[in-house]
Parts: sequence; structure tokens; C-alpha cells
Amino acid sequence: MLRQIIAEEVPGNPDFSAPLSDLPIDSFGLVVLRGRIEAALGRPVGDEAWGRIETLNDILALSSVQEPARVSAAAAMERRSLSVNMPQMAMGGLSESWLLKELGDMHWTMITSGLRSPSSALKDGGGNRLYATFTRIGYSLRKPLSAIGEDSGLDLTGTISRFGAGTFISDITLRHDLAGGEARLMSNFSRRGEANNTSLLKGQPTIPPDCPIPEVPLPAFVSEYRDLRARTPAAPLFETEYDIIPFHDINGVGLLYFASYPIISDICALRYAPAFSELSTVSRDIYYFANSDIKDRIVFRVHKWEQSEAGLVTEISLSRKSDGVVMAYMLTTKSRS
Repeated sequence: MLRQIIAEEVPGNPDFSAPLSDLPIDSFGLVVLRGRIEAALGRPVGDEAWGRIETLNDILALSSVQEPARVSAAAAMERRSLSVNMPQMAMGGLSESWLLKELGDMHWTMITSGLRSPSSALKDGGGNRLYATFTRIGYSLRKPLSAIGEDSGLDLTGTISRFGAGTFISDITLRHDLAGGEARLMSNFSRRGEANNTSLLKGQPTIPPDCPIPEVPLPAFVSEYRDLRARTPAAPLFETEYDIIPFHDINGVGLLYFASYPIISDICALRYAPAFSELSTVSRDIYYFANSDIKDRIVFRVHKWEQSEAGLVTEISLSRKSDGVVMAYMLTTKSRS
């Protein structure tokens, strides 16, 4: 079983005795591989054990190690009933920035509750501080955000699951009289490798025996992320640069805030099409690939821009200017109220 999983996740005909660093698999590919190995074994593989793995043969040897399986309790859940007022609004409707922060906080609350630990105390097996890193966020509404107006009620209900011990996926239902919808969020854990934001390393926390977050097989949401990550974007129709604003774009641990990515995109899109401000988001799917140092610049590129009477469909990328690394790719639909 483990050999079959490796064959599906590592391209080509890999040498099972070669160092992992020499194989054609990136850091996220290793996260997926580890998650599938853990699912096949029926137990997490601790950081100490995973850190000793140097070749694919070492992964095969994990099947001979006997450790007790962990039993999950009932699924974790979070619910919030809110009234939309000025702090939650922008441009006459629900603020997308606020919505992203609220969804992210629900996701993070369910994780820390399930792991029985405050966020500041989450560490990997080696004692390194772990940071939640969003890798994909998708949300879709029946009507644009501009339809969610002042004094309206918004009910958010979320559940969370995990793939392996490092990938967490939440599903959140948004209930509103006019513009309800759904959101799905995926995150991994990272730790700092060097003294900058471009060298984040994958990590994962210890799963407590009574963790209420259920483990699931490899979700399509993860596979889709991996596939798009490997795709080469179409040639850009337009590009411009953005200077990071520390007071707005950087979060509490010094990283470029996940909620800033789509707002940076919209700010730059105005330079391409000033009438863009007349449209409101109906759906957005954000694939996060990397972070940035505060002093770096971001290169915004339009890869798809299809406008019709119904609205606008775009595909946008954000890259670091310093090394050209793609930080995010966004698929967005906007329309008028």
C-alpha cells in the first residue's frame, strides 16, 4: 500500500534509495505524501520519526513500526450570529476584507480548540513555534457582497476536518436572507527557517488523543491546489507593481496577511480598469503559495479578464519582485448588485 501511494505522489520512477531532496517532489507534495502515508497507517507519523526519513525506503519501513491509533471524538464546530453594521461594511455592502478575517478566525478557532492549545503555544515535535498558513480559500455567494447591507443578519456555521496531522480544511456556511453561500478554507503549518518570510518551512503539530477534528482521505480540494500550483499561468495581459504597506498588509507575527492578498489584487486591478470599482465580489478562489518580506515589492499580473453584461471573470497572480516566485493565484467573479 505504501509503495503504491509513493508511486502516485512522486513523479516518474523514483530511486527508493535516493535522498528525498533529489526527488522531483516539492514541499507541498511532501505534505500530501505524509498525509496519505498517515492515513494508510491509521496513525500520525511524529515529527521526530518523519525527520529521520532520508529516502523512500525509510517511508516503507514505517509500516513495521507499531504505534497506537488515535480515536477522534465528535466533529469540531463553530457558529457565529452577527449583525452587519459599519465595522463590517465597505462600499455600501459587506466588506470582503472583514469577511476573510472572520472566516479565517473561525477556521483558526476550530483548530486551536481541537488541538487543545492556544495559538501562541503551538509547536512541532522539535519545539519550534508553528504558524497557521492558509494555502487555499474559496467562497461563493448567491449574490454579490454589495447585497449584504446594513442592519442585516449574517449567520456563520463551520465544521473542520484534517488530512493527516498537518492539513486542516473547514467548511463554513453563510446564511443571509439574500446572499447566502459557502466557504472552504485550507491551511497547513509553517515554521521560520531563516530570519525572513521567504524561507518558511512546513511543519505539523502533535495531535492530542482526544482531538475532535476527524481525519479524512485526500480531499479533492487538496488535489486541485496541487494541480494548479504546478500549472504555468497564461501570458499576462497587464502587470504593475505594489509597495507593501506594513500597517495594513502585515499581520501580528510579521507575515503578509492572508486577507491582504485579494485586497492588494483589487487595488492593482483599478490601474488596469478604473470602472472595476463598480463591481462587487460574488466568488473568489485564492491559492496561496508563498509569503514576502516587508521591504519586497509585489508584481500583479492579469492572466484572464473576461467582461460581460453579467459581470467579470478574472485570473490574477501576485509574485515577489525580488526573485519572481509566485505568491498567489486568484480566480474571481464579480458583478453589479
